Amino acid sequence: MEGTALDQFGSQSALRPAGLGAWEAYDLTLAMVIAFSVVFVAVMALIFAAWRTERVAGTWWIWSGGIVLPLVTISILFVASTAALITMTRSYDDAMIIDVTGHQFWWEVVYEADARAIRDANELVLPVGVPVTLRLRSSDVIHSFWVPSISGKMDMIPGRVNTLTVTATEAGRFRGQCAEFCGLSHPMMAFEVVALPPDEFAAWLADVQGEARDAATPELLAGRDVFLNAGCAACHEIRGIAEGGRLGPDLTRVGARGSLGAGMWRMNQGNLAGWIADVGDMKPGAQMPSYNHLSGPDLRALSAYLASLQ
Repeated sequence: MEGTALDQFGSQSALRPAGLGAWEAYDLTLAMVIAFSVVFVAVMALIFAAWRTERVAGTWWIWSGGIVLPLVTISILFVASTAALITMTRSYDDAMIIDVTGHQFWWEVVYEADARAIRDANELVLPVGVPVTLRLRSSDVIHSFWVPSISGKMDMIPGRVNTLTVTATEAGRFRGQCAEFCGLSHPMMAFEVVALPPDEFAAWLADVQGEARDAATPELLAGRDVFLNAGCAACHEIRGIAEGGRLGPDLTRVGARGSLGAGMWRMNQGNLAGWIADVGDMKPGAQMPSYNHLSGPDLRALSAYLASLQ
């Protein structure tokens, strides 16, 4: 295997905001740190004064330091946090809609383009500066969608659709993660968010609607045949080649993704071959069976073919 994908993904830090929701959380965090620091210093000063003075006249210091100061501070933070929450959960009537479904242990992403649903997996592409409403679902257990650099987290609950509106404020690549324990490979359920300028996003969306590129060499033709004959099409779709497979990720542009296995391995032919031959070793608990019965030439041809789908 050739390295994990963790080091090539972008930021996964709430302290590196690149979305409106993340900025709200960042500003609120700074306000809370400052407020709590003020309260801490004030309380320590009162404790010091009580320690240095045998008797403090009256009870003003109890009322001011023990009741008034915390009450005022908490009230201000309550108002600030409520305003931040309203901003983070605000919906827009004209927002673009993207469906995201959590599976054990991968992410299905569906874009609406020209009244057609375009399926993708383990990568979410967003236009910068444009509100996008994510309709979040789960197909099995509770998952949680979280991209700390873009927005807050939202649970994905079976039988329910939760919505989260996000707005990326700068272009770049950002790492997301399932934030709710969902099974054996929960720590290995990541994804990448790619934020593009609006014109680049429009060009990407137009390009991704097409069918898979043709197999252009004898090896790629052989790999396509292995895909069709080995039963891969029962779970995976490749538009224009094998359509209808819905149990696993769409593979129409699998070779163009930054990672393999929901953010855990670099996308390249070597890792694809290892994944096909022994998926349980690369991602324990994954639902896909290992195809270790394939011959060496068939495995190389199939991995080369999948790597070419971009």
